[in-house]
Amino acid sequence: MRRQRGVALITAILVVFLATVAATAILTSANIAVHRTANLQDSERAWWYADGIESWLLTILERDIQDNQHDGLEDIWAKPVDYLPIDEGAARGQMVDLQGRYNLNNLAVPDKVAFEQQQQVFLRLLRLLEVDSFQAQGLASAIRDWVDADSNPTGFDGGEDTEYLGFNPPYRVPNRLMESPTELLAVKGMTREIYAKLRPYITALPQIGTPINVNTAPEPVLLALVKEPGPLQQKFMEERIKKPAKNVSDLTAAADAPFGAGTIPAVTMVDVKSSYFMLRAEIFVGSGRLALYSFYYRPSQGAAPYVYARSIDTE
Repeated sequence: MRRQRGVALITAILVVFLATVAATAILTSANIAVHRTANLQDSERAWWYADGIESWLLTILERDIQDNQHDGLEDIWAKPVDYLPIDEGAARGQMVDLQGRYNLNNLAVPDKVAFEQQQQVFLRLLRLLEVDSFQAQGLASAIRDWVDADSNPTGFDGGEDTEYLGFNPPYRVPNRLMESPTELLAVKGMTREIYAKLRPYITALPQIGTPINVNTAPEPVLLALVKEPGPLQQKFMEERIKKPAKNVSDLTAAADAPFGAGTIPAVTMVDVKSSYFMLRAEIFVGSGRLALYSFYYRPSQGAAPYVYARSIDTE
């Protein structure tokens, strides 16, 4: 009888233990499911807010081109939003003029003279960023081979499939326009140190030959346009926020113009208006966070602007 009572007691304790473990597992699983559902709801709401912000900025870009025919740092689209309260969270973001940066795909221009002009600007940009001139020359040629349509190496420094297939691991040259500046990290001769210096000043637009908007270009890009930067360019940079250039002739026609004849490779490389923009936004809802990069194209002929690409990872 004592043995039977002992066995019964042990069995009862074991049953209670197993029931406790099962109950704990069920509660833990339910708690995880509740948190997962809440996170999914927060993420979904963040996407809805992001979609609203995108639509709002499309309206701003459309209204801006109706109000003026030039783009500058004082325009309403250029004003950053550091804190915008929303339901159970906040949002922040800023619109960037991508034509204020150097378009890497401009190095794919087929005309030899136009390529040399583009190459001059890119090499000067690298020099201003203190990149070794030998490395800079090699990068310019390698980037052209990456984005142009042919399979012929550009000079001694270029690189096509035959060279890249010897790498470990091997890969091919796409021979198409870059879709993101991050592709630079795969180009022969590019290092993370050089990429970190270049990153704020470059872009990869889905068009060849886009001019640089001198009203919005950061200092290294603006000075890279000029063969010998001097007081005229410095004065222009100091005044352009409150007095942006309204047409290209103001920049090039006068004798004391900051980008007059002989100072830049080609007049067609500068402009005062832009068609390509990027939104960098962060939306916080509950415990969720969404980082969004939206890329806008605004036609110059009066058509409505639209979003042509999005990313939640990188520019």
